[in-house]
Amino acid sequence: MKTEHDHKLTRCPKLGDEMTFAYCLRESIDLPCSRIVRCWSSCFDIAAFLKEILQSRQWDKFNNFQQNDKVTSLIELIEAAKAKNEKFQ
Repeated sequence: MKTEHDHKLTRCPKLGDEMTFAYCLRESIDLPCSRIVRCWSSCFDIAAFLKEILQSRQWDKFNNFQQNDKVTSLIELIEAAKAKNEKFQ
């Protein structure tokens, strides 16, 4: 989907480089990047824009998505590695 903002650039905290708004819209395949509101809210009303372009099912899924913080993600990865290691011992 083409938008008037596709060409705009911002620094991506996930990737550590500049990315276009078009990339942020499709980063999670059928959903925008989970950080899109934080990254683009200073440029325009991103929440209203997303509500307008996303289907209601997509908006609900996006809006209810809770990204784990880094510490929680690391703990989950460590626990998964321990469980995998125990399985092979």
